[in-house]
Amino acid sequence: MSVAMKRIGLAGFGFIGRFIYDRLADSKEIKVAAVWNRNPAKIVGVEPDIICPRLEDLGARDLDLVVEAAHPQVVRELWPHLTSGADLMIASMTTLADQDFRRRMQVEAQQRKIKVFLPHGAVLGLDGLRDGRDLLESVSITTTKHPRNLGLTQSTSEEPQVMFDGPTQEACRLFPRNVNVHAVIALAGIGFEATRSKIVADPSIDKMRHRIEVRGRGLSWNLEVESFSAGQVTGSYTPESLYQSIRGVLLETYDFRIV
Repeated sequence: MSVAMKRIGLAGFGFIGRFIYDRLADSKEIKVAAVWNRNPAKIVGVEPDIICPRLEDLGARDLDLVVEAAHPQVVRELWPHLTSGADLMIASMTTLADQDFRRRMQVEAQQRKIKVFLPHGAVLGLDGLRDGRDLLESVSITTTKHPRNLGLTQSTSEEPQVMFDGPTQEACRLFPRNVNVHAVIALAGIGFEATRSKIVADPSIDKMRHRIEVRGRGLSWNLEVESFSAGQVTGSYTPESLYQSIRGVLLETYDFRIV
């Protein structure tokens, strides 16, 4: 018995969107059936009939899953137009630091009978955080990147500089394109206000480093993740991780979601 091919749409066709499209080119299970990008000129090498001129066109297509891989603002712009019954996967998870927007999305998703998934991104151990959240007392994450990967083109210091140290909710507001790892840690664990974020700009490194420290009743975890920069703000592991999360959702082996 043959299984119907799953259809996805891509909201964003930058480094990550292009990676997902190319990765699925020969798939017998998943087809990219719609693509939108803020700058249409960047959508090259794609069948013309799957290009959506407007974001609302993407939301109305007959799809199983829409994958946002653009910018936190795109999540907000796309959400009202996601009316065809397709589920949503959000890569720009910092947008969910806005508690009012997150709660509205949860209520409306239930009304529309759609699911909102989160990829595990460039971090490991989310299942452990989610499963043990009632035992957790403190969660902190320190991210170290080259200044250019934080959008700090004017930085002249040759020494590492702490650019932020405080609640993850505020880190998401100040660095919306750089701390998606922090956002997913907060969502899996103790929340945006209780999770602590530290962001360090270090001009001597060409990698992205995340150190996650978790303390709780009967547990103490330290996790370090390191990857090379593949895009301006993206680690090399992130696109492959997103691809695997997409496969997991559509093949029903992955179920990390907010609703």
